[in-house]
Amino acid sequence: MEKISFALDIQDGWPPVATEHVWCEKSGSIYELQNAPFFIKGLALGDRFSAEPDEVNGCIFEFATIEVSGHSLVWIMEQEGLELEPYKVELINLGLGIEIFAQFKHYAIDVPESIDRDAVNVMMDMLQDLGFAMAFPVWRH
Repeated sequence: MEKISFALDIQDGWPPVATEHVWCEKSGSIYELQNAPFFIKGLALGDRFSAEPDEVNGCIFEFATIEVSGHSLVWIMEQEGLELEPYKVELINLGLGIEIFAQFKHYAIDVPESIDRDAVNVMMDMLQDLGFAMAFPVWRH
């Protein structure tokens, strides 16, 4: 497994970092994503993609998805007065993976293909209704 870097487009101050580092398995010129990304749009855990790192800085600027995994990805950001901590056990019990970028109170939620879709949709609707900022950069369910 190797860590690779993606260059990110910053618009209106978001994302708050210019580069995201993710873990991948590499076979030839094909990568398989091994963790849920925080800021890379269009890729979810297990997706396979081709990319050519930049010769100067080693970052990936463009990629082409070769095979989708069936996983979905949800980004959740805590808002003033809201914390995701009380809901983490429920998310995990639904079979979801959770990664946190604590500095920015930003979560990357992996939604495997095999989960109970109705239960996950109810949970996501509840979190949105409570006021969490949410995005669904890869939704395959």
